[in-house]
Amino acid sequence: MGISLENTRRVVGVGLAMVCLVSGAGSAYYLVSTKPKPKSVRVSTKALEVLARPVTGVDGSWPVVGYGTVRPKHQVNIVPQVTGELIYVHEDMLAGRVIQKGELLFEIDPTIYTAQVAQADAEVRHLEGVIARHKQEKETLVVRIEVAKRILEIEKENFLATKELFENEGVGTSQTVAADEERYLKQQDVVLQLQSRVDLIPHLIGETEAQLGASKARLDQAKYNLRQTKIYCPFEARVESSSAFTAQVVTAHFSIATLTDMSAFEISVGIDPRDISWLDEAAKPASLEQLDGEPAEVVIRTTLRGQTFAWRGYITRFERVDEATRTAKMVVEVRQIDMTARPNNEETDEMSLAIGMYCRAELPGRGLRDAMVVPRHAIYDNECVYIFEDDRDGDPKTGVLARRGVPMLRSLESGVLVSHDKYAGQEACELLAGERVIVSPLTDPIEGERVVLRDTRVVSASDAVPMRLGSSKIILAAHPVRRPSGSRSFVSQAVPVTGN
Repeated sequence: MGISLENTRRVVGVGLAMVCLVSGAGSAYYLVSTKPKPKSVRVSTKALEVLARPVTGVDGSWPVVGYGTVRPKHQVNIVPQVTGELIYVHEDMLAGRVIQKGELLFEIDPTIYTAQVAQADAEVRHLEGVIARHKQEKETLVVRIEVAKRILEIEKENFLATKELFENEGVGTSQTVAADEERYLKQQDVVLQLQSRVDLIPHLIGETEAQLGASKARLDQAKYNLRQTKIYCPFEARVESSSAFTAQVVTAHFSIATLTDMSAFEISVGIDPRDISWLDEAAKPASLEQLDGEPAEVVIRTTLRGQTFAWRGYITRFERVDEATRTAKMVVEVRQIDMTARPNNEETDEMSLAIGMYCRAELPGRGLRDAMVVPRHAIYDNECVYIFEDDRDGDPKTGVLARRGVPMLRSLESGVLVSHDKYAGQEACELLAGERVIVSPLTDPIEGERVVLRDTRVVSASDAVPMRLGSSKIILAAHPVRRPSGSRSFVSQAVPVTGN
């Protein structure tokens, strides 16, 4: 009985397991057989339409472009050296006015300073008279000493004769001898006193000359103060600010106006420090330190009221590397003769360079040979371009994409410089002259992908010619590109155009 129950339990367990397996298999079959079918999509075999242009090596130079603000080369504060009431102020002493060199700007009441000059001059003349009197007195004393010495000799002879007669022959008395001796000694004292006065006179003259030197210094100071009552324009200047008016009392050593020298302005142009190596040799910092001859010429441009104005400047020095902007500061000087410019439209008024203008500076670049420049948008991942490569099926419009590695040597306005005759970097340029670079945008390009040229026109190498200073424009041309799906997009292509 116990054995039968155990067998029954085994049979039931096996049955339940079989039921579960069968149910799972049926469910899986049902799910697989009833799953939705994916939509079928027809893959278009139409080749991608692209635009391409040949890239050739050209000779030329590209300017190094930087930006900066015009500032004065020389600017001075007008600071009175004396205190007093202003009795004259130049009529053009207003901000923005230009005053010619040498014109009187301010005049301070000179009354006090004129009196100081007269007083110091009188003191000088008095001391000069004292010195002259001392010298005259010395000459007189010298003569008196000679006379006194002669009298002393006579008194000495009388004394010796009287003494000899009294002692040898008994002539005279002792009182007579004493009297002659007394006169001799007194005359000797007179000579000593006169000699002492003569010896003292050089010291008196030296003391008086020292006082005279101090008086002359005070006279010079008084004359200087009197001259400082009139303040003249030190150069042709533009008035930046003025805070003085007629009848106002000004204080010495406090600024009353600010003037800017109009002979030259400066622009501290910020450029990428890496671009210093691309500057012309005459514009590099090392050459500027040993400048011999005319400095390198620079073109300054700015746009006002929709018009572009250009001025000529010269690189004068390398200033510094700015810590905040990480740019190298090259100082460009614009001389007064070059401060007036006229835009391309000759009918408009001239424009003068002004302080505070934000300008673009085109510094001369070094000349390159066989330079290849490609459009910036044609470079992918900052390391390669795609070219149109003929697939040799006889149709010049069809081909495949080919990848070419290029180093980005320098960013230019007309594109990116990828190679030149002197380039010997570690990263080689795989792009060869004459190959056609794809200039239309590519989405996830694949090397070997079939493409077809939409436009087979010949694009001249002038597209890669460097921009010439003062004679270049940029025109954006939009070319429609039809995608395989039928949608249309537009590609902007920059084409340099020479002319005015």
